[in-house]
Amino acid sequence: MAEVLEYDDFSLTHGMCAECEAKSRPSLPKPEFDHAVFLREIFRKLFNAGKRNDFEAAQQIVDDAITANCRPVDILIGMIAPMLYQIGEDWKRGVLSVDGEHRFTAFCERVCDLIADKMKAKNTAPPTPSSKIPVILINAPGNRHNLAIRILALWLESQRIKARIADSELGSETLVAQLATRPKLLLISMALTEQSEGVEEIVNRILAWPKLLQPRIIVGGYAVKVGLVSPIPGVEMTADIQALKFT
Repeated sequence: MAEVLEYDDFSLTHGMCAECEAKSRPSLPKPEFDHAVFLREIFRKLFNAGKRNDFEAAQQIVDDAITANCRPVDILIGMIAPMLYQIGEDWKRGVLSVDGEHRFTAFCERVCDLIADKMKAKNTAPPTPSSKIPVILINAPGNRHNLAIRILALWLESQRIKARIADSELGSETLVAQLATRPKLLLISMALTEQSEGVEEIVNRILAWPKLLQPRIIVGGYAVKVGLVSPIPGVEMTADIQALKFT
């Protein structure tokens, strides 16, 4: 297909002719189609509120989405997470300044707090047995953006899976000591390719343990999502947290 660098540029480059576009129109029932259009508009409004740093508007937008039967966790996974990805791409291309990226991330953190409160208020069902699965979440050493693993922790909570966020900045030895609780799953968020060395150090320490003590290790994050890192032996790489299986 004569692809050229940059391979991780996922911006729209081609369109459809009118004849093919007409053939490919969705055949959703009108209520479902209207709901999809509504959610797209919610996404647009929330994204624009983030650009303006308008948290008051965001509160109303989130309430409107929930009123329309959109689960709070779906707002995180289906709207906030893609927004963060887009903001990262804008910063990478120089469209957005570092200050602008920081402001938008801070806005998303406030929305995340808002949604977490709504999830707690709505979650009255008792935990299922799967909540006993020990899961530890960490950032790759050097990754100081905590919002991604916070979103992941809330998504796990929506699956009735309890998770604990550990601090990878304490150093690999201290971090590995925290794993003495023998979690079955260790999820690592890697934002940049240069963080892979720190991840490999942690993984190598864990793989030196007896087999029965080793947790299942899963690595995700921006660097994995766009295919910027090579596979790490002994690790599962995932670009989509919703594709994870915990059984």
